[in-house]
Amino acid sequence: MYRARLLGRVAMAIALCLAACQSAPSKKAVPEAATAEAEALVPGVAPALQSHPGDYIAFLKSWFQGVTPQIDSTDIVRYAFAAGDKTATLAADRLISGNEAFCSQNGGRIVRDASALSCVAPDAKVIARLSVQVFHSSPEQPGTLQFTGESADWIVRLNQVQLADYRRVIDVLSGNGTGGGVLLSSGQSFEAVRFGRLSGPDFYALKTPTHGLIWFEDVVSVKWGVDSISVIQRSGEQIEDTGAGLAPGNTIVRVLPTENGQLRAEPLTFDRPFSFVYIDSKSKQPRQVRVRSAALILQITVSPRSSKYRGGLIQARFDKRDADAFRKALVAQARKTALNTGKATDVVNLDDAKLRADLDQLGRVGPCVRTQSEDRLRSGDIAYGEYLVCAEQRQEAETVKSNGGVLTPDKTPLLYLGRAAHAPWYNFNGVLY
Repeated sequence: MYRARLLGRVAMAIALCLAACQSAPSKKAVPEAATAEAEALVPGVAPALQSHPGDYIAFLKSWFQGVTPQIDSTDIVRYAFAAGDKTATLAADRLISGNEAFCSQNGGRIVRDASALSCVAPDAKVIARLSVQVFHSSPEQPGTLQFTGESADWIVRLNQVQLADYRRVIDVLSGNGTGGGVLLSSGQSFEAVRFGRLSGPDFYALKTPTHGLIWFEDVVSVKWGVDSISVIQRSGEQIEDTGAGLAPGNTIVRVLPTENGQLRAEPLTFDRPFSFVYIDSKSKQPRQVRVRSAALILQITVSPRSSKYRGGLIQARFDKRDADAFRKALVAQARKTALNTGKATDVVNLDDAKLRADLDQLGRVGPCVRTQSEDRLRSGDIAYGEYLVCAEQRQEAETVKSNGGVLTPDKTPLLYLGRAAHAPWYNFNGVLY
């Protein structure tokens, strides 16, 4: 499990419920380079204190001017900076010190609770609140300093339950997400290391007729039957609901925070289906699955432990060996089909205007209509399987147009299978990975 070391000087104050453990800060001498990097990351606080002495959010925005917050409103902001482990720890110290200066300037004192540093006035009213997290680097993700500032108006406006739910959602989206298991009707099962995309976690919930929204985090398992759903919650409560429409596509929703402190539940869509990340057994690399046909989901289990992957991009490698292995498997399947059917080649009439038009569209329609690029692949906007298939289709279309319309198992395996074996040119079966 990914281990996020929280700052020793604020031990309980910045402990996040999703962090795996705590450890004391190193007492070794800090390299001068790390000190300089921390000062560049968190500049001097005096100018921001002078320009915005009483407005906490304006103070933070002035302090970190030129940096785009992850969450940006008049009452709450969240920033995240990639940094080396020592740099992030030193920068967090500077951030906390500057926050204390703002609190002192406004006649308050810092009160540390289980999740944040609150600046409290003499009359016990909260002036502002700061949450700080330091995530240490891993092979898949860089080190990160992340912090959230909340204004007094924000804290007052939200009641305690709303605030807890809202902060829980944004902490999962930017902290350590959740994972578990996914079983499909095809018999495929996956160990999901993150519910969401390569580019970031998603916060999923179940929308049930009798119990409203149930967070995935509160679930041990959920099973779907014919117009039925069975949920076992971490509290021990079991929910059994029946009725028309209780399919995964109608009961799984994606929960998103809004800038006014509300939570919005969005249904799954074709472009934003249920997604999760797993580790491919062959390449040992993180890969994303997009389940467009949500009816294929039979069961989802949720791990009681936080994912080792925190918010933000999970680095994944896509190299030529994967593409070569994919094509070799295609060629092997096409050769086997040729042997079984006794049809070694096929020919298409390139003078046929409709067929020529179809060739021109290969690798550019259906799932391939979205821009196919490695950047989109790494961000999880497209799945690796469709990326390989779409590229193969485009390559084979050009081959056919240049060789007079001849289809062979070795040169055009996808098109050969489509014509000679009447197999689809691509068939993702609603599961893109």
